[in-house]
Formats: sequence, C-alpha cells, structure tokens
Amino acid sequence: MEQRVTTIIAHIAASHREMSRILEAKRVVTSQMASIASDIPDSNPDFEGLGMLQEQALQLTKNVTAYLNSLANLEEAIAQQTEIVMKEMNGSDAEE
Repeated sequence: MEQRVTTIIAHIAASHREMSRILEAKRVVTSQMASIASDIPDSNPDFEGLGMLQEQALQLTKNVTAYLNSLANLEEAIAQQTEIVMKEMNGSDAEE
C-alpha cells in the first residue's frame, strides 16, 4: 500500500512540475507583453484619444489576471491532491 501511495505522489509531483513549466511560459509571455506595451505604440502613433491606450492596458490587465488565475488553480490542485494523499497515508497508518 505504501508503494502505491509513493507512486501516486511521484506522479502528482511530475504533474505539478509540468503545470509549473506551463505557468513559467505564461509568466514570460505576460512580462514581455508588459515590457513592450509601454515601448511600442499601436499602428497609429498619434493617439488622438485615449481609446487605443485604454484598449491595450485592458488587454494587458486581462493577461496578467489570467496568469494569476492559473497560479491560483495550480495552488488549489496541489492542495486538493496533497489532501487526498495525506488522507490515504493516515488511512494506511491506521490499518497497520
């Protein structure tokens, strides 16, 4: 039983590593977008109004929010899976 729990934990850890790699890629993209948003104007560099600037700021905010939501989802997944493993480990201790 302990071997099964260890194997499950190893698979969960591998899954979390992969999710972390995906989030790292999202982080890089989001930070790059944030850095170029202030440097590169849109196709119309005059900005006759604030509409285009507001649209770009909104898009950047959406990307940052999506990244933070992804981090929250990863944290929730880790917590749920850790809870299941801990319950299983406590159950196997009670059996012995």
